[in-house]
Order: sequence, then C-alpha cells, then structure tokens
Amino acid sequence: MGAEIRALADTLVTGELVVVPVRHHSPVCALAVDAAITRFQPSKVLVEGPRSFDGLIDLLVHPEAQMPLAVYAWARPVAKAGAVVRRADAHGGYYPFCDYSPELIALRRAREGGIPVGFCDLEVAEQAASASEPVLPGDGTLQEERGLRMSDALRALATQLGCRDEEDLWELLLETGDPTTPEGWDTHHAAMVAYCALARSTASIADLAADGTTAREAEMVHHLRAALATRKPMDGPVLAVLGGFHAVAVPELLAMPGERPTYETGKLDQGAALIRYTFDRLERLGGYASGMTSPGWHQRIWDQRREGVATDRARRDAALSTLLDLAVDLRKHHVQVPTPSLAAAHQQTLMLADLRDRPAPLRSDLLDGALGSLVKGEADTEGALVMATAVHVLTGSRAGRVPPGAGTPPLVRDTLVQLETQRLDTEGVEHKNAALDLYRNHAHRRTSRLLHGLQLLGIPFADHVAGPDFVRGTELSRLQERWRYLWTPSTEGRLVECSILGSTLGEAVATCFAELLSEATADGARPSSARATELLAQCLVVGLHEDGTVVDSTVTLVREAIAAEGQLVDAATAVARLALLLEGREVLEASRIRDLPGLVRTAYDRCLYLAADLTVSPQEADRVVGALSRIRELLASTGGADLDPDPFWVIVEQLRTDHPAPFVRGAAAGLLATAERLDSESLARDVAGHLDSSLPAAESVAYVSGLFATARESAWQAGGVVPALDERMREWDGATFLKALPELRLAFSGLTPRETDRVAEIVAGIHGAPLGHRVRRDVSAADVERHLAASEAVLAALGRDGLTDWSGVSA
Repeated sequence: MGAEIRALADTLVTGELVVVPVRHHSPVCALAVDAAITRFQPSKVLVEGPRSFDGLIDLLVHPEAQMPLAVYAWARPVAKAGAVVRRADAHGGYYPFCDYSPELIALRRAREGGIPVGFCDLEVAEQAASASEPVLPGDGTLQEERGLRMSDALRALATQLGCRDEEDLWELLLETGDPTTPEGWDTHHAAMVAYCALARSTASIADLAADGTTAREAEMVHHLRAALATRKPMDGPVLAVLGGFHAVAVPELLAMPGERPTYETGKLDQGAALIRYTFDRLERLGGYASGMTSPGWHQRIWDQRREGVATDRARRDAALSTLLDLAVDLRKHHVQVPTPSLAAAHQQTLMLADLRDRPAPLRSDLLDGALGSLVKGEADTEGALVMATAVHVLTGSRAGRVPPGAGTPPLVRDTLVQLETQRLDTEGVEHKNAALDLYRNHAHRRTSRLLHGLQLLGIPFADHVAGPDFVRGTELSRLQERWRYLWTPSTEGRLVECSILGSTLGEAVATCFAELLSEATADGARPSSARATELLAQCLVVGLHEDGTVVDSTVTLVREAIAAEGQLVDAATAVARLALLLEGREVLEASRIRDLPGLVRTAYDRCLYLAADLTVSPQEADRVVGALSRIRELLASTGGADLDPDPFWVIVEQLRTDHPAPFVRGAAAGLLATAERLDSESLARDVAGHLDSSLPAAESVAYVSGLFATARESAWQAGGVVPALDERMREWDGATFLKALPELRLAFSGLTPRETDRVAEIVAGIHGAPLGHRVRRDVSAADVERHLAASEAVLAALGRDGLTDWSGVSA
C-alpha cells in the first residue's frame, strides 16, 4: 500500500502538471500551495470552483478585500408568464474564502506573479443537473467535503490513533506538519495523498455519480487537458489546486479517453456575488458542511506561520492567546479566572499534547486543558459555560469587508432600496425601533408588509415585538405595530441565499408563499381550515393582496378546506380568523378577496354542523370548549354581526342538557349564562344537580371545571356554585378529596388573585369565620398536603385513644 501511495503521489507532480491536493480552509494546505507556486513556477494555475468565478478574481485579490468573504452563486429557471419557480428547481451555494484558504493563496500568488489563473468546475445549474440526488439547495456549500467527513476508513483510523473524531485526526496528521521547505513539502504531499486516497477508497462508483462528483471531475479534467494542450515545451507546469478527494483521481482520469460532459439546464436566471462572511458562519460545527472547525484558532496559527514562526511554537503561542481571550470572555460571564489557573491550563494543554505523543498542541488538547483547569464547580453548569465560551473563542468573531466595485446582488439591492424608501436605517450598528400606525398611515402599512415579507423569507433583520398580529390573532386591540431591527452581515447573507427565489423582494416573497401553498396541498392533501385561513392571512400581511391570482387560489383553498373540515376546533379557528380579516380589511387592504363576508358565513355554518353532533374525548375537551368560546366571541364581534346567533345557542342548550360529558355540560351552561340566555335560578338548579351526593365526585368536579372554563365569574356571583361545592366537599372523606384535588385546582386556576380572594371570602362567610389572619400566601401546595397528612395522623391517633369527640371533628 505504501508503494502505491508513493507512486500516486509521484504521478501528481510532473514537469507538465502539478496537482496540489488541498482541504478547504486548511492553513497547512495554504502553506503547501504557496510553497508549490514558489517551487514549481507554473505557467498556469487552475482552481476548483465554478468557471464563472473568473470574473470575481480581481475582487478577491483586491488589497482592500478583507476576509472572510464568500461567493454566493445561484441559478433558477426563468419562470413562464404567470408561473412561479419552485424552490426545488432552483439551486445555489456558498464558496467562502478566509486568509488561509488554499484557493485564495493560489489566486493571490498567481496575480502577483502575472500567471494566468482561472476556475475549472461546473456551474451551479450544471452541478445540480449532473446529480441524481438533491444538491445545492440554496443554503449549502460549493466546497462539499462529504468524502472526507463520511469515510469509514478515516473514522477507523481516528479510533486507532486515539483521536476523538476525523477533525482531530486531520489536525494530528496534517496540520502539525511544515510544507514550507522542499523536504517538508514532499512529506506533506505524500501524507495528503495517503489521507485522501484512504477517504476515497470506501466511496462507490454509484455514490460518486449520485452526488455529481463524477461529472464535476470530468469537467476539471477537461480544463486540465485544455491547459496542457496550450502549454509550450519550455513553460512551467500547469498547477491545479483541487480538493484532495478529487485530486487523487486525476491521474487515472487523465489517462482515460473522455469527452467534456454537457447538461441541458434550460433558460436560467443565474449569477454570482461576492459578499461579506463571518467566522461563525464559516464554523463547520455551526452547520457549514466543508472546511475546518474553529476558524479563529486556525487564524491565530496562520498569522504566526506567516511571520515565520515554526509550527510547534506557533501552536503553543496560539494556545496561550486563546486561553487569555477565554479568560476575558469568562469574566464577562462573572466567572473569575485567577492567573495561576490560567497558567495551569496552558501547562496542562502542553502536557496533554506531550502525553498523547503529539508534536504540538491540537485543538482538543487545548479544550481538555481548559476544562481540566478552569472548571471548579459542577460540570453540567460551569463546565458547560466554559466549553461554550471556549468554542466561541475558537470560532472567532471576524467579519469580512468587500472591496470597492464588488457590486450588490439584485435581491439585496432591491431590498435596500425598499428599506430606504420606507426610511428604515441599514447603516446603523445598534438595534433601532419602528412604530407603525397601521390604521391611519398608508406608508406605515407598506412598511409593515415589507417587514412581514422579510420575516416570511427568514431574513434576520426585524423582529415584531408588539402590536396586532392578524395571522395568530393576538394583540388586535393595539393600533400600532412595533418592530426592532438591525442590518447585519447575516441579513445580507440570507438575502443572497434567497436569490434562488427571485431577483426582487416581491418576487422572492411570492415564490416563498407559493411554496407554502404547494406544501399544504402536496400529494393531493388538503390542509385544515385553520391552516388554510392562516395562509390567507399570511398572504395579506406580506402584501400579496395585489396579485389577484395568488389571492384567488388561496381563497379557493380556504373554501375547499372549510367544506371538508371535520374538526370543530379547526373550523372555529378558521371562522374567527376570517372574521378578523373582515374587521381588518382596511388595514390589510383586502378588497381583492371576493365575498369575504360569505366566507365567514360558510365557515360559521360548518361550525354549526360539527357542533350539532359533537363527540369529545377527555384529551380534546379543553380545546373543544375553547372552540365554542371562540364562536361566542365571534357572534359578539363586528366581524360576526351579520351572522344569525340563534342556531348556535340552540346547539349550546342541547349540549347543556344532553351531552354525556359533564365538562361539556358545565361549559355550555357557562356560555349560556354569560350570554344571559340562562337565568341564575336555572344555573343554580344545574349546579345543585351536578353537585348532588348521588353523583360520583369526578363528575361533579368535571362539571364545575367546565363551568369555570367559560364563566369563571359564576364562582362568586349569585347562583350557589361555591356554597353547593362546599357542601358537597364536606361529604367527601380524605381519600375522595385528595383524588379530586388536582382537577379542583385546575378548575380554579383561571381565577385572578383578586377573584380567588372573593371565593375565599364566600367560603369563610359560609363557615362563620372571617378570613383575617387565616390568609397565608407563603404556603405551597406541597406544604398543604404535608399538613393534611399530619392532621390525619393526629386524628387517627386520637381515634385510637377514644378522643375523637375531643378533637372537635365529626366522624
């Protein structure tokens, strides 16, 4: 095996072609690329990446470009008239760069030396077309390293060498080397080839074809052949900087005949933009699927190495500076780090590296040293804080800056123009507040729709902190919306990702909403009426009311969902939301919804149909009663003013008298009482009947719970609920009372403190003992249970001694 690896490594370095295998964002690979260009003096440099990135090279190497930056590339089919592009048909991904990215070093060195340089991979749309499985969904990476991350062989080697994972293995075997000398470069090159060949050894031909690797490598080889064909005999070699997983396959692919693959992608809206990036987004543990973990850690080492510091010294210094910054951050969390503890952490880091037979400290040694020396309290609390803070320091907080002339992606530009038009600041560095008067200011309504549209897209820009929410039906009595907003690199990055949905904000929002409609009806499914009306409300708050096609299709979905609805809870939610939209037509500018009052009537009729034959499981009782309460509130609202209430109250009366569930009967009685359709005498008879000693305690309590759920004021109003309940409870023995206690607590839990006091006063009055000092607010339920148990034990002891009469408690 060793001879085969050496032979493969030799075939990657010839007088005509030098292939430098790299790992994305690897400092040691960046040093290897730098050394290779110095050593081999290439006549042309090729870098893995979509061909269209050639136009961005000058920007990437611009002296005012501050890393990290990323190229975001996207492609989406051009929509036909009246059609919306599905997200599944659009593709995109990030190609990040940091100071120690091998690809960036290749670009910089080539430009400095006047060497022709270009990219040599498939475009985004071609990569998607070449794969049989989904790739590049829009928020992923164009530098996928699945082969290195998912290799069973590397996983086994990591275990064998005592490494905690493949990342630890990589740092041990590769990052601790020094490729800056010819001998060191050869050693690194051989190790790199061995590592990547081992990773590729477990990849099947089918897997390589499925994710597009085969097609991409064919494109890379095509560019290598073209460069070799134009190379003159006395020129330096062509130098290719390729991901190691691809690089080790190049000699075999070059030896095979093959034509450049072509792919039918259709007419596309596509582009690539250079944007700001951050270390936290570059952090692989945070979700980025390629490159190294802990970019802040590797940046420290890279800065030292570029100053000529030896590898082992650079790593020791990076460990010390990381620990110093960790101590600063921990003190911000009120965790004191004495200097002796900090020194011990550094010493322990070095000793762990030595004990583990490592040439210099690894990231894992640093973490273990920090946790071992700085955690003095509980591992689950202080230990978790130290670990989280350490990961934050290792990740770093650096943010990039694009150079002049980089331009702005169309969607970002359109959004910025709209935000500026609505006078929202995008230049500030601190959060700002916006108060929008929806009912009296048309411009504020446009701002609201803009911000809601950004929220629909998942853009981290503005948070709705208060005010009416027509989708959830909350805070509708407020006249103003209040937002808190700040434009950040993450805002821009997420907007760029949404370029696959459209080149303007309106187009992206429409595409996103169309996806929601499509998901709701996928595979012939029909959403609940609650979900359908939620979509209609969402359509209006984001401003799609101006698109008649979207509104009509959403209204059709609502009609169909209402007609098929089988659950009263969802139907009640739907009719209540439709009534809110009816009341808010001016604010929402919902004039395009044809016959909205008719929709309300249709949904109301469906509620009546479902309520007339109501079956309720114990688990659904609360939600069903809540639905009945919503219908009651609807009939009392402006939105329900044109509805006939009588059929509803006929059904509620039937529920009060005939429904088998006591909870529902009690709730129905409460609804009727609050609507003044059940007089106090009738309510008192109902209560007395349900609290009769002939009924089981559980049924009595369930009735009271239902009554309080819809009419909690009956607890203290005339009607005898509390006196009747008190009388019934005195008939219970201790076991019965304790069994009913949880439900009783739940029944009274909806009362406010003042209402609870009123009930207590009624009970005290029944027993002829004013509250006074008997009120204790510092006793928990557990205390009461312990006191009751003690009282029972005392009573039992008195009974055994024949002193029950002396206790004053009747037997």
